[in-house]
Amino acid sequence: MLQSYYALTIPGVETLAFSEIRTHAPDAELIKFSRGMVQFRSTMTPDALLRLRTVEDVFVTVAHITGIGHGGNALRVFHSAALKADVNAALGAWRRARKAGPAKTWRVVSQMQGTHNFRRVDAGQAVSDALKQILPRGMRYVEDDADLEFWLWISGGGEALVGVRLSDATMRHRTYKHEHLPASLRPTVAAAMGLLARPTESDVVLDPLCGAGTIVIERALLAPYKQAMGSDISEAAVKMAERNSRSARIHAKWQTWDARSLPLEDESVTRIISNLPFGKQIGSHEQNISLYKDLVQQFGRVLTKDGLMVTLTSEDRLWETNLRTTGWRITKKVVISVLGQPASIFVAERAK
Repeated sequence: MLQSYYALTIPGVETLAFSEIRTHAPDAELIKFSRGMVQFRSTMTPDALLRLRTVEDVFVTVAHITGIGHGGNALRVFHSAALKADVNAALGAWRRARKAGPAKTWRVVSQMQGTHNFRRVDAGQAVSDALKQILPRGMRYVEDDADLEFWLWISGGGEALVGVRLSDATMRHRTYKHEHLPASLRPTVAAAMGLLARPTESDVVLDPLCGAGTIVIERALLAPYKQAMGSDISEAAVKMAERNSRSARIHAKWQTWDARSLPLEDESVTRIISNLPFGKQIGSHEQNISLYKDLVQQFGRVLTKDGLMVTLTSEDRLWETNLRTTGWRITKKVVISVLGQPASIFVAERAK
């Protein structure tokens, strides 16, 4: 039976997230894309949804509300929709996802976009009041630290969703990531970059600016590969990456190397996936002018003729110019938000 879900992801990664969903559940039907959200139907089991790597939260939909109206009327619409919600199916999905017994406590989390003539807290209260009437008597409402969360999401376009959160914080932050660095990449973005690299079993993957190892680890967890390597000029970063990879239980080689002078043979790597210095928290734009020139030359040397380069940077114009003037063809560019600033993922291959 098809069940309605929605998943939250990084803005810009929505289509990639749905591609991953379809890989695991070919029957998945797209309902709608919104900024940072994918609404879909699928027979995919709730616990399988938690294994998705390009999304940060997953919800089973209990109410999809359109035409919410204004003021007091909108609050009545929220209350009525929650009152009619099929909460028993959602509670069952939550138990299967969490592999847990019945939830003892619950709460409502409200999010609102755009301008409305009602308060977010009042909308949440309307939903809470309705749920108190239909939830099992053994479930107790609490303000914080609830076993189960209902999320009310209100868009700026007169639409709202009520869902039961199947995931927890470990889906976003990952259990393996014990070591962090400034400007460290979110695992969901790293996973999206791994997907854009078109994974194959014969991949020899390198992240020459690996930091805490997130990109290499996420690629290794996505699909089989032949070899995975991460290197960084910082010995401390390499040690962090080693510890994170042990926690993730993946096999990779970690080296203290300068990305501008990699001790690798020509055409020895099939995939380079890397988060380049943005020139803000690390380095500067002036430093990136020379650094990016050195990096594109070095990456081109070690990549095979049919290799792929997947890179992330906020220095779009500078990196794109370096790629195009050194014989690379940009096959895809995905604009996302990283630490509150726009950045782009470039997928590049050698120009024919």
